[in-house]
Amino acid sequence: MGETVETVVVGGGQAGLALSFHLKRLRREHLIFERARIAERWRSERWDSLMFQFPNWSINLPGFAYPAADPDGFSSKGDVVGFIGDYAKAIEAPVRQGVEVRSIQQDETSERFLVTTGDGAVRAVNVVLAIGPYHAPVVPDFCRFIPTRIFQIHSRDYKSPKHLPAGAALVVGCGASGLQIAEELNANGRRTYLSVGRHQRTPRRYGGRDVYWWLDVLGILHQPAGETRNRRFSPHVTGVGGGHDIHLRKFAADGMVLAGKLRGASDNKLFFAQDLQGNLDLAEACCSELTNMMWDYAQANGLSLTAEDPPEAMMSSMPELANPIGELDMAGAGITSIIWCTGFRYDFGIVKPRVLDELGRPVHTRGVTRCAGFYFLGLRDMYTMRSSHLSGVGDDAAHIARHIGGE
Repeated sequence: MGETVETVVVGGGQAGLALSFHLKRLRREHLIFERARIAERWRSERWDSLMFQFPNWSINLPGFAYPAADPDGFSSKGDVVGFIGDYAKAIEAPVRQGVEVRSIQQDETSERFLVTTGDGAVRAVNVVLAIGPYHAPVVPDFCRFIPTRIFQIHSRDYKSPKHLPAGAALVVGCGASGLQIAEELNANGRRTYLSVGRHQRTPRRYGGRDVYWWLDVLGILHQPAGETRNRRFSPHVTGVGGGHDIHLRKFAADGMVLAGKLRGASDNKLFFAQDLQGNLDLAEACCSELTNMMWDYAQANGLSLTAEDPPEAMMSSMPELANPIGELDMAGAGITSIIWCTGFRYDFGIVKPRVLDELGRPVHTRGVTRCAGFYFLGLRDMYTMRSSHLSGVGDDAAHIARHIGGE
């Protein structure tokens, strides 16, 4: 018959461990399968110099605060890995490392799920897929038209400038990863080009408080994803060097070459949309909107601010950009590397129950699917912006644990 357990959790990262904490409190039997090591994506799918995006005081998992010497500082990738590993030990999570789940299907002979792994099959009443949102790297189809002499790598696999061939580099994408990698390359003396799409800009700090504090007190972190009454601000900031703003106009002033969205390639040529200025203007409008909200909150709640804090003071003057490039010859520009910071798509190929839509995206309500006993956990915006954060995944984990416990 094989092994039988009440709940199988797939994934031994922050989400799976947070769920284990709550299931243990409810005294619900469970088992966690982790394909490699605890916190594997933090270990092997992040670049070497990565600093956690938010301050140390924001890091916590259920029943386990982050023991930071400097609460307002920022932690390295290694520190975060250590914290998650210590958490697994502290809660005595039942994790089986190095066990890959190959398929999950409903057992036709019972009301259980059949979870097939490299070590055999396990039957379970409940299955929770807690493998996070970052699965298969996405790169545009036209990357195949780029000459083979150009080294191409996705942000998932990028480690440091020294692992790239000598020469200039193009970073495509201006999410948090793209901005931080581009800044690192430029700071290391590498001629750096950055392809800029639509993005948001937020200050690192305002009124002496970190942006994460502001997003919390303004309710933005806790706003359900389905609500549209407020913009869902996505902070693009960095923890490098003690934490600072990321401002693209400053990047340009520091020698980086900015371009609009990369829209195609042919032989040795790259083609960019003429949308750079519009994208920068939208980012500034986002920053202005958020700082106005911060200012209004401070005034309403008697918080002390300085002369530099009014919203209009945040819009510091930066040098005007040169006319954006529309076409670029890679050989002439000396480009030898392209780093694709273009995101990920879901890959739930192991899932057989009908819990995905036609595009392979999970269909759920706060992790609860239409298939009784099948759950998702740790997805981006699964319920709120915090759903995939170290500081917020515990709330969704508690919700799913209560559902499993029949509460």
